[in-house]
Amino acid sequence: MTAKRDDLGRSSDIYVAFAFAAADVLVEVDAAGTIGFAVGAAMALLGQGARGLTGQPVRRLVHPDDHDVFDQALAQMGRGERVRNARLRLLRPESRAVDVVLSGYPNPAQPDRLLLAFGHPGGLPPRESRVAETGLLDKDSFQAMAAHLLEDGDPAQPYQLTLVELPDLAALSAEERGTLPAGFAAELSARLKSLSVGGDAVGQFDEGHFGVLHDASVSTGAISESVALAAREALPEAPALSASVATLVLDVADIPPDEAARALTYTLNRFSRDSRNGGDLASLMRDLQPRLSATVRQMNEVRQLVGSGDFDLMFQPIVDLWTNVVHHFECLVRFQGDDARSPYETVAFAEDVGMVGMLDLALLERAIRIMRSPVARSDSLRFAVNLSGRSLSDPAVVRELRRILAGAGDLRRRLVFEMTESAEILDLRAVNEVIQGIRAQGHEVCLDDFGAGNAAFHYLRALKVDNVKIDGSYIRDAMRSNENVSFIKAIVQLCTDLGITTTAEYVEDQETAALLRVLKVRFGQGWYFGKPQRPSGEDPLTAWRTPALDWRKGLLYFKTGANA
Repeated sequence: MTAKRDDLGRSSDIYVAFAFAAADVLVEVDAAGTIGFAVGAAMALLGQGARGLTGQPVRRLVHPDDHDVFDQALAQMGRGERVRNARLRLLRPESRAVDVVLSGYPNPAQPDRLLLAFGHPGGLPPRESRVAETGLLDKDSFQAMAAHLLEDGDPAQPYQLTLVELPDLAALSAEERGTLPAGFAAELSARLKSLSVGGDAVGQFDEGHFGVLHDASVSTGAISESVALAAREALPEAPALSASVATLVLDVADIPPDEAARALTYTLNRFSRDSRNGGDLASLMRDLQPRLSATVRQMNEVRQLVGSGDFDLMFQPIVDLWTNVVHHFECLVRFQGDDARSPYETVAFAEDVGMVGMLDLALLERAIRIMRSPVARSDSLRFAVNLSGRSLSDPAVVRELRRILAGAGDLRRRLVFEMTESAEILDLRAVNEVIQGIRAQGHEVCLDDFGAGNAAFHYLRALKVDNVKIDGSYIRDAMRSNENVSFIKAIVQLCTDLGITTTAEYVEDQETAALLRVLKVRFGQGWYFGKPQRPSGEDPLTAWRTPALDWRKGLLYFKTGANA
């Protein structure tokens, strides 16, 4: 019982640290690296009880391949700095390695002792996503780690990101032109890691571009000097190396942590794209800090648009080419307050930064309210709402979508969905499961912009849908291009064999509509049938009537030749 009372009598700072770190195991080590105290779920994580750890060298718990990372983390803590989420492996008694994250800092009551918190890695990037020659994280994994650290970071002490650009690699080694010499690669990797958060937050974007995520205590000069020292150590005969370095302060306290992480990823992606198009690091970096600020500002604007409902829906008819009946209206968003703002640009930005789900759900709820209002309360009036492939890939958005649809049973067969996509869907099987759930509730699903970008034939193999909308670029030139006509024929035949109907967008004149009927395209959308409109009044018998559309026997018809 005495030992237990001693444990409980330890500084409350230890237990505060343990709770703050949300760790599985917390240990205190002395200046020699010996564990003096341990608490937590050590048996589950390490295969031995917490008390059994006391008196052991803490380094013995770490996989030998990760000793360098661990030593760098201890050195960082020894300088009075906090380490957050360093990735490494610990050894269980059966010699099985287990992935963990390490956080820690000096014991406030006894600065010569360190508090180390070990926990499961959660959403950190896979260890395998590394560049072979340096062992550094590749671009995607570095971005994922940076985003993860940003979510867990302290807004009062923002991290900094330093980008490193090496000069012409041919100057380093004539024999290994275009690649990093092996010795220099290893030395550079070790030195940059020693300056990074947790000893592993370094990424390699390509042969000559690196990113280092670090605390404010690490200066740009220290990173530049580390590169020079690595070259001097590994390549003593080579000319002195001077790298270009520039630092970005990740001060994104104005938005939630998860959105801050997405802002960083979006900004880095744009930086990488611009780097490939030429330009020196200094000039590109001058734009990067304002670009991050602009990204944060745009994200705030999107959130404000959704929260305030400061947008309108307009409705464009989609007509059955075989009967001239209006099959449904597509709901198109228009933002208020700024006539110059492009809906496409705003939606594309929301998609790029992972906020499109928020926007999609807001538009869906607005459309449902309109469908239940007197102006649209008619069985013959159907409406299509866009859902991004990104939204259908986001579990949180999918949960909310299912909740909304569970309460929209009265709109079955009247509410249609169009799946849009500006970036390739990574998990088509998961998205297809969501789509089949939507269809099972009585809602048709259309695959938008087929033939453009990522919406290609392999989507039809993986996603079972009701309709395919052929990209307008093929329709627009169909009257002048036999190749486009052949493409449309192939699409229609394939979809017919699969039991899927087709829609052509950008139908601008009567001749194009006639050609599409010959090609057996079922539906058409475009200015020939009508521009996006708002209902004019509350009575559906007059609100949806236009010079080209009129009611007949309870159905809304397109009057052939009205816009000729």
